[in-house]
Amino acid sequence: MPVYHVALFKLKEDADSEQVRRWQDLAHAMVGKVPGLISLQAGSPLEFTSHMAKGFDMGVVVLVDYSESLATFFTHPSHDEVHELYLKVCQDGSTVGYDIEF
Repeated sequence: MPVYHVALFKLKEDADSEQVRRWQDLAHAMVGKVPGLISLQAGSPLEFTSHMAKGFDMGVVVLVDYSESLATFFTHPSHDEVHELYLKVCQDGSTVGYDIEF
């Protein structure tokens, strides 16, 4: 059963925009490298919903084929590289995984 992993991030006030862009690019590049990773989408809150974002500047939705693949995603070397940049540009993050049947 596919699993959706949802992550929300608060950027540091002094986050370098080039590093943020690099962080997003590295995250998107994980598709095709991480076994079981079907898609990864990232974006900012829509303007008309930003008042509900509770300070989160960016959201990421990851789709993997099975829950076991989510464990692979977190331990893959590509994720380590993305996580290193996360530590430089983000002050906070929150994540959750969902099994969703269609």
